[in-house]
Amino acid sequence: MSYCLNPTCQNPQNPGDAELCQSCGSKLLLTNEQSPSASRYRTIKPIAQGGFGRTFLAVDETKPPMFSECVIKQFLPQNTAAEKATQLFHQEAAQLETLGKHPQIPELIAHFEQDSRQYLVQEFIDGKNLAQELEQKGAFTENQIRQILNDLLPVLHFVHKSKVIHRDIKPANIIRRRLSPAPLPALENSYQPSPFQKDIVLVDFGAAKKVTTTGLPQTGTIIGSAAYIAPEQLMGKAVFASDIYSLGVTCIHLLTHIPPFDLFDSTEDSWAWRNYLKSAVSDDFGRILDTMLQSATNRRYSSASAVIRQLNPKPVYLDAQPVLDTPETPAESKPALSPVPSLFSREQQAEIQQALQDAIAPYNVTIQVSQAKQQLNIVINRTEDNPVYYPHLSQIIATRLTDLQLNKVAAIKLLGRVNNSRIPEWKEVLQIDPKIQLRNKLVRLQHNQLAKKIAPVATQEFWLPKLRNQDFWIDSLMFALVWFIFGSQIVIFNSWFALVVASGFMTVKHQVSQHKEFANKNLFASLVVLFLLTGGMGNSRILNTGIFGILLGCLVVALPLFFVKENYQ
Repeated sequence: MSYCLNPTCQNPQNPGDAELCQSCGSKLLLTNEQSPSASRYRTIKPIAQGGFGRTFLAVDETKPPMFSECVIKQFLPQNTAAEKATQLFHQEAAQLETLGKHPQIPELIAHFEQDSRQYLVQEFIDGKNLAQELEQKGAFTENQIRQILNDLLPVLHFVHKSKVIHRDIKPANIIRRRLSPAPLPALENSYQPSPFQKDIVLVDFGAAKKVTTTGLPQTGTIIGSAAYIAPEQLMGKAVFASDIYSLGVTCIHLLTHIPPFDLFDSTEDSWAWRNYLKSAVSDDFGRILDTMLQSATNRRYSSASAVIRQLNPKPVYLDAQPVLDTPETPAESKPALSPVPSLFSREQQAEIQQALQDAIAPYNVTIQVSQAKQQLNIVINRTEDNPVYYPHLSQIIATRLTDLQLNKVAAIKLLGRVNNSRIPEWKEVLQIDPKIQLRNKLVRLQHNQLAKKIAPVATQEFWLPKLRNQDFWIDSLMFALVWFIFGSQIVIFNSWFALVVASGFMTVKHQVSQHKEFANKNLFASLVVLFLLTGGMGNSRILNTGIFGILLGCLVVALPLFFVKENYQ
């Protein structure tokens, strides 16, 4: 089937082999005269429509069928917006020339004009956007949103590093790619889809803005989807943090399946998204989303990497610092030094190397790992005919190292080589942030099993039922009596030994009362008598010294065993 691109055509559907529209007579094929192969694009069906144009699924008839699918964006300015639309067309084309090199951003194939209309041709991403997933499968869970953020934030980091603000992040502009089971063989002079197997792709850079100044943001065009854009963007002053805000709104929309406008409480000037959750989210994750949704930019995350660090509270190697040493040369002969203890065994080093190799396998490069003192040296080796974007590989390696939790490592030295060349073509050092190390220790403590068991002791729910129970007060008095008797009256014990005896007594009492019927008040009465007897001895040291004190301590610890009620039939 062919679809007519004439916006005024009354019946745009046409047979698949037609060259002219049967309804209006317009040409059905787009021809890029600037292309050496004079590519011929046939539109199949419309995909979306926005304020400045329409998007179509199309095929390039000059390519093999398996590589022919593409997306065509037709710019259709409305009246006075013609000049702005033309500007956006050239702006998006220029940005996609650079950004499209990222494997999670559609590649720009061509851009040209025909019949006084502008067209962009991009890589086709086979999959559904998150808005479609939401409608079909319902609200997302916290784990699903975390995975989306971990996949998408590095892309946003790359976009911002390229001095570009997307300005239109929303579920409809995030596509989950259908991953191919295996890469297809390359064909000569054919367009190849990216082999990188990440499934989340960021699309539609038609509203993107190139940042050209370093001072305060200047007022510009108000653009974007109203339900998702940040307050400063509504004033025409979008900043990098504006994309963080839009991504936060996208997350709460996916979590609740409620339109963003309905999630904002205008009377309180705050988001009320927790009231509409379909499944609970953790407090830590909720705070991350709240920070992304802050109206004031100085209280919001300023960068995608800041969100990544909060989202993954483990050793995260994100802060790259330039390497200042000279290109490596063969080592000069030096006196033999005593061996330095290795960070990892050979088996552990091999496991790390294999894990990193698996993480970047789609890029067809090899990884070699070595260690020196508290530093790991990682060499990325590529062939001459396989160009790679090293900063992106660095982020993938950093994420994988984060998962491995290599706490002994202080720094990671990355080297990029071509065909095992002696002199690297690229260098970078990744270092762990000391603040992150401290936060990691606190997080690990929060996830410790013993700490989780002790945590309820600090809550009202733990203490209120006990304070209303008579046995709780009797137990407290018994503990105090035993501690006092052995810490004050039995002179061979100090306070710490007395605490051990009292704790042993309470442990035995608890175990007995858990499994058998127990005469709690009788036991208490016996301890009171013992307390009065020891108190009445005054300073007498005949009975309360030596072996007598030890035997008395053992007797008190075992005392609950004598107060088990017998059940007679």
